[in-house]
Order: sequence, then C-alpha cells, then structure tokens
Amino acid sequence: MDDYRIDIPDRFYSDAEGKPFEYCQMCGKFLLSEGTSYVVEKAIKNYKGYDFGSTIFEFAVCLDCHTQVQKGMSEESLANLHRYYQQIMAEKSHQPIVIDIRNFNLDEWLSKCFFKGDEIGEMNEYQIVAQFNGNKMLMNMPPMIIGEKAMEEMAELLSDKTIDEMNGFREKFLGPSPEIEELIHGKKLILI
Repeated sequence: MDDYRIDIPDRFYSDAEGKPFEYCQMCGKFLLSEGTSYVVEKAIKNYKGYDFGSTIFEFAVCLDCHTQVQKGMSEESLANLHRYYQQIMAEKSHQPIVIDIRNFNLDEWLSKCFFKGDEIGEMNEYQIVAQFNGNKMLMNMPPMIIGEKAMEEMAELLSDKTIDEMNGFREKFLGPSPEIEELIHGKKLILI
C-alpha cells in the first residue's frame, strides 16, 4: 500500500527552531531526506483560563533509534500497551480509521484524545505524535493526541524496567529543565 503523505504541518515543527525537525535527537541522522522515516512527539501544557498552551518537550527520532528505544522496553510493558490499544480499538467497534485525504482537517482530527475522546482544551496536558518520511507526514499512520487520562492509564501498565528506560531517555535526550522536572518527574514518558 502506498503511503498517503501531506506536507509537514506547522504543528509538528520544532517550536525551538520554528521549522521542521532536521536531525534525529539520538543519532544526529538528517531526517528530511526522502526515504528517511521518523517520529515526532511533543508534550503540551495548557494554562487554565487561557486559550493557549506551551510545549514542555519535543523531539524527533529516526525509525532506527525509535526501534532501539522500544527494544529497551520490557516484554511485559509492550504486551500491556498492545492489550490497551486492542481494548480501545474494540471499544471503537473495530471500525477502521478512514481519512479522506482530500477533505482532511488536521486541527479537527487533533482536537481530542485518540484513546479517550477528551477535548484538548479540557486537558492540563497532552502529547501529540505523528510519523514522517522525509519532508512529508504519513497519513496511513494518522497523527494522534494522547490525553492525560490515557497517559496515566498507559503509565500504570509500564514495568519498573521500562520506567527506568524512559527516564533515562528523558534525562539524556530531553534534558532536565525545571519545567520538565516539575511537570513530568514521577510521570512516565510514553513513547508510541
């Protein structure tokens, strides 16, 4: 099946640089070349009473590095997360995810948690994730919002080994900024 691709939306640009991510956070590989697959994840904090949020952390990792990170997760954690996803899909009546690329509205699609359906404006924080190839976002693996309730449920499914791996990734590649420490320390970073 061919990939359905769209230009990288501004929402997935690096907030720090105001343009698409160019290099893998882990290995330094250039990401914008055709044929280079990678994942972008961001965590957003909303401010009650205001109609905006700020990025807590953001990163882009090539598919090879993403696979290495997942290999660091315990089999127990991977199985638990797989069951969680399958349960959510069962609750959605096994309906396939269908996107009409001609009429696709990214803002509408990314207005609520993929797992729980909560509106992002009602959340304190959420993560946004998508897959890319070069300078295009892949739509056959649609972008998604992971809301705080879903993050909490997923975090409960992680083994101590996986929690240690995720904390190690955070400390090594995201840095221990005060805001990250305040908002994430003790919480689990969910890498999809």
